[in-house]
Amino acid sequence: MSILIDIEGYEDQGIKIDPNGAEGEVIELHGLLVVLPKKPPRSKILFHDRPKHLQLWTRIPMPEEMQRVRSMDEWHEKPSEFRKKFSTYIEQEFQRRRDGVWFYNNGIPTYITGRHYMFLQWSKIDVGYPQFLQFQREIFLHMLACESDPRCFGQLYTKCRRSGYTNVCSAVLVDEASQVKEKLLGIQSKTGKDAQENIFMKKVVSIFRGYPFFFKPIQDGTTNPRMELAFREPSKRITKNNKTSYKGDALNSTINWKNTTNNAYDGEKLHMLYLDEAGKWEKPTDIREAWRVERTCLIVGKRIVGKALVGSTVNPMSKGGDEYKDLWDDSDPSQRNDNGRTRSGMYRIFIPAYEALEGFFDRHGNPVIEDPEKPIKGIDGEVIDQGSKTYLKNDRKSFKDDPSELNEVIRQFPFTTDEAFRDSIEGSLFNIGKIYQQIEFNDDLYPNPVVQGNFVWRKKDEEVVFSPDPNGRFRVSWMPPDHLRNNKADERGKKVAPNKHIGVGGVDSYDLDATVDGRGSKGALHMYNKFNMDAPSNMFVVEYASRPDLASIFYEDVLMCSFFYGYPLLVENNKYGIVRYFEARGYDGYLMDRPGHLKTGNSSVNVRTKGIPSNSQDVIQSHAQAIEAYIYDHVGIKPESAEFGNMYFNRTLEDWIGYKIDKRTKFDLTISSGLALLGAQKTKKEKPKSDFNEKQFFRTFKSKAWHS
Repeated sequence: MSILIDIEGYEDQGIKIDPNGAEGEVIELHGLLVVLPKKPPRSKILFHDRPKHLQLWTRIPMPEEMQRVRSMDEWHEKPSEFRKKFSTYIEQEFQRRRDGVWFYNNGIPTYITGRHYMFLQWSKIDVGYPQFLQFQREIFLHMLACESDPRCFGQLYTKCRRSGYTNVCSAVLVDEASQVKEKLLGIQSKTGKDAQENIFMKKVVSIFRGYPFFFKPIQDGTTNPRMELAFREPSKRITKNNKTSYKGDALNSTINWKNTTNNAYDGEKLHMLYLDEAGKWEKPTDIREAWRVERTCLIVGKRIVGKALVGSTVNPMSKGGDEYKDLWDDSDPSQRNDNGRTRSGMYRIFIPAYEALEGFFDRHGNPVIEDPEKPIKGIDGEVIDQGSKTYLKNDRKSFKDDPSELNEVIRQFPFTTDEAFRDSIEGSLFNIGKIYQQIEFNDDLYPNPVVQGNFVWRKKDEEVVFSPDPNGRFRVSWMPPDHLRNNKADERGKKVAPNKHIGVGGVDSYDLDATVDGRGSKGALHMYNKFNMDAPSNMFVVEYASRPDLASIFYEDVLMCSFFYGYPLLVENNKYGIVRYFEARGYDGYLMDRPGHLKTGNSSVNVRTKGIPSNSQDVIQSHAQAIEAYIYDHVGIKPESAEFGNMYFNRTLEDWIGYKIDKRTKFDLTISSGLALLGAQKTKKEKPKSDFNEKQFFRTFKSKAWHS
């Protein structure tokens, strides 16, 4: 059976998850196309005979007569009539375990995977049997897609606190180990103690002990093991009545745990691996290095023979979060190599906290996100009179005067991946409190002042226009009025930027075309309005971060934007390809020389005319200081006016948060924005007079919103 199939209208292939190969509805799931099983006839769907409002997941207890059977030995001692009577029930449970189940949920035919069924029906946890929750269905569907796809090493789930993922993965380990032969399944957590006590003993062993007898394979050792759960043939198997117990084939599969080291499972052949709280592994353990080693335990030759389940909330960047974020960035299913795999080999999934918050699910397991029109009864029997989003926002408001605590609350219960990867205030070079103030302000702005699109030539070297496009490479928050667009100027016969009195651009460039593995920095550009009388001052107006397949496409993008605004550009001169390109196009006059305020006594020696050297210590320090000063004066609540700043590019703000001066090449947007600020510090003697009219703004700021 072919797992991957072509789907009309989509570039990517769909992943079939039905064990029998049937094809039903196609859904998009966190960057994957998942082909659900074919919906069966109504009579084959559980709870079809109930009224719509009573159609909800209900665990179906085992027949009472069977509940007294504790082992396969006892089962085989039962009369044949008894065994014949209940054999159909046992076969049905095995089929549901393999194929999954359809049930009606408030009138909607809903499919759950076999693993999800085993979780709900047979995996008893500390609070009893789990309830059906929509977000967990999403996790299980994504997990099965990862397991079914031969290109994938497993699932990477960035989560909020108390989402139940540890229970889910513990149940999956037990389900898998009790079915397969000659396999090893492993567990690691942020510490060995967590792996042993909180996962293996409290959850894995407990779930297995609660299984019905017909799902329990032959087990070696104690019923309450501390090191491993082994499905091996015991050395001696005699019943209490001195009768030889029922003989069956042992699976010889094992679930164990390891201490948290980079090479814990090095040399082992793993069938399944659960890495708990991978975003909290601290030095000397490195989740990136651990995964590099452990993925080799899941592959033989080119064939992936094992799968990983990796999930976590995220620590501050200096406490394991940075390494985990690298793993997250490398797990984007839209970015694959020629073998069809992501760089990590895994597929990532993120579910907002407001979709997974305890206490905010209706009787059908749906999240109550927005405030309900009238109170509703929740799945736990409690009344819900406000939505999860309102609750979380109120929680955040209570910490508005404590940026450090607010930051923690947001990171533990994130609405977006950017929030999930927030750093601690103490771990940043810049004032994170002010940056987060600005981000929160930007998120609430309506209409959003940022427009996405591309700059294109209407007539080459004569007129550039901006074309809005939700997938465009540029993000723009202000455009010059018509009389300032596409202007031309020359000095001594050379084309120069005509609006240098208004603004300046900063460029972090690259010289190589697309790399084989898709790695490499993005090209980044910022346009910045310095203090002037013709436009809104001290404002970033353009943000660009992309890596087109050809470097020349990036260079032309930058040229068109510079031509449209009429701003000169300050570039890093260690990547000289863009300088040569501008020279060849006759626009080298648009490129700034090194700003005079950064020149030292001998800086003009061995320094190219255009741009600025990125490895100079005085440049690195001046660059960081320029951003720091800008944040203090113009980001978040401004100290002088108590108004919010007009820095509307959240991607850049998030980049500033994570910026590490010793790893500066990873922060393309920080580099280009800092270069723009350095370029703006170069003073000019002359300033043309202005006939500026505020009504000519592309967007005008009023109170808390921007209006066209």
